[in-house]
Amino acid sequence: MNVFTLFFRDKGHSLRIYDVDCSKSEVASKKYGVQWFDSTPCAVSNADLVILCTPIRETPKVIQEVIPHMKKGSTLCEIASLKTRTAAALSSTEDRCIQPLSIHPMFGPDIGKMEGQTIVVVPIRDREKETSLTRELFPQNEVVVIDAETHDSCMATVLALPYFVNLVFAKTIPIGNMALLRRLAGTTFTVQLAVAQSVVGESPELIESLINENVFSRDCISKFIDESNNVRGLLDKGPDGIKEYCDALHAEMIKDPEMVNSRRIRNVLFENLKS
Repeated sequence: MNVFTLFFRDKGHSLRIYDVDCSKSEVASKKYGVQWFDSTPCAVSNADLVILCTPIRETPKVIQEVIPHMKKGSTLCEIASLKTRTAAALSSTEDRCIQPLSIHPMFGPDIGKMEGQTIVVVPIRDREKETSLTRELFPQNEVVVIDAETHDSCMATVLALPYFVNLVFAKTIPIGNMALLRRLAGTTFTVQLAVAQSVVGESPELIESLINENVFSRDCISKFIDESNNVRGLLDKGPDGIKEYCDALHAEMIKDPEMVNSRRIRNVLFENLKS
């Protein structure tokens, strides 16, 4: 919530904020100099734009709770990381003459600034109108437009799989030897450890939702587990098997033109971590 509060406040908009934990609303109110309210109806009534920053599982329910208290002609925007169920819930806004907007900011709350970051738009009723509205709200951001099913399928790879992999990685490393491991670590382990620890530091509810709430994640994770067992079997067969596997994988991966930048990106991340 805070990144959007700061963004819209700096744009000169009048803001109201609400959180089920009123103490958080009060703290944010003092920090950013905006109004806070202790109920949903008070927060959303007469607002031109309502942005829901709620847990994935709760978003469809909150959409239904908020709609009756919004004025006609206003916009209801949700930013959940998964879209299949939220998109269905937003479709009910038509009966209330409320403009739906389903977006997914592809960045976390720790981002320094929103400008230049990617925002996904999932059309609900009018693709052109909702895309135009997103670009109006966030003129300095890259906007990508995809349907809800495609979005969630991609999120299985972009979010669920990395979170799953890094949970397992973090559990596998010998924590008791961490001091020595850090002294011995090069670029790959240092960067991987930073990613893994940042994942472990996330809310367990968020991690569980990103994996379990996405209908596409189980197949993606099962493929990863099957491929892990396949590679383990190749290692048992000696150097030829793994060489052929790596050569074939390289031939596929090199089709991505961005692969040439991978080492540079890893080294930049490593240098930033060390500085």
